[in-house]
Amino acid sequence: MATILGKRKRRAALDAKDNRQDGEDSETLEQSAQEVFRRHFEAQFKPLPQVERPVKVLEEQVVGESEDDSEWDGISDGEQTVVQVVEHTDRQFRMATMSKVEVKSYMSSKPPRGISENVMVGKTSEVEEKDDPSEAANLKKDLALQRLLAESHLLESATNPTLHGNNRHKATDLRLQALGARASILKQENMPMAHRKGMVAKQMEREEKRRREAKENGIILEKAKVIRKHPESKRDRGVGAPGVGKISGATLKLSKKDIFDIEGRPRRSSTSRGGRGGKGKGGKRG
Repeated sequence: MATILGKRKRRAALDAKDNRQDGEDSETLEQSAQEVFRRHFEAQFKPLPQVERPVKVLEEQVVGESEDDSEWDGISDGEQTVVQVVEHTDRQFRMATMSKVEVKSYMSSKPPRGISENVMVGKTSEVEEKDDPSEAANLKKDLALQRLLAESHLLESATNPTLHGNNRHKATDLRLQALGARASILKQENMPMAHRKGMVAKQMEREEKRRREAKENGIILEKAKVIRKHPESKRDRGVGAPGVGKISGATLKLSKKDIFDIEGRPRRSSTSRGGRGGKGKGGKRG
C-alpha cells in the first residue's frame, strides 16, 4: 500500500509540472504573437510621441501655507489704520449753461421749430465768417430758398411774382409761425358783427358757386353739412340719474311735459258737443 501511495504522489507532481510547462509555452506563444502584431503595426504606422502630463505640485504649496501660518503672529496693535478720503468735487468743472431762448424753448410744451437752428447759426456765424467769407452769402441764399419753398403755394395763385396784398400778409404770418408765434395774426376772434356776417355770407356764396359749377360739370362732391342756427343741446345727466324728471330732496319731480311724453298726448274726441254758439247741448233757442 505504501508503494502505491508513493506512485500516486509522483504522478500528481509530474502532472502539475507538465501543466506548468504547457502554461508557460502558451504564454510565450501569446507574447510572440503580440510582438509580431506590434512590429507589423509599427512598420505600417509611425509610433506616436508620448505626451508627458505635468504633475501638479501640491505638496510644496501646502508646505508654504503651513510656514506662512506659523509665521503669522496675529494683528499687531502698533499699526494704525489710515482713513482714505476721496473728494469728488472739482473746482475747474463747470456745467454747461443754457441761454434764455433755449430755456424758454425747453420749458414750453410746444416742440421747437427753428429756434435751435437760429441759435446755432448766431453762435457760429462769427467763426464761419472768419474761416470763409462766402459762407455768409450761402447762408442768406439758404434762408431765401427755405422761404421760397414755404411760400411757393402763395405764388401759384398770384399773377405777379412779387407778394402783395393778402399774399404778403400770409407770407408774414408763415414767417412769424416759423419763429415760434403762438397764434396766427390773421385769426380774428373779436371783430364787428357786420364784418363777421359779411365774411360768413361770402363764404356761403363761394360754397354755393362751387357746388353749382360741380353739378353742371357732372362732378360729385361731398355731402353738404347742415348747420343749425339753434342746435338742440342735451342735458348732461349723471351716472344713475333718471332719464325723466328732476330729483330734488330725494323726490322725483315730473313736469307736465314729462308726463305727456310718458303717457302720450291725449287725442281730441271727434264728437264734440256744442258749436260756435256756446256749450249747450242743443242749437239755438227759439
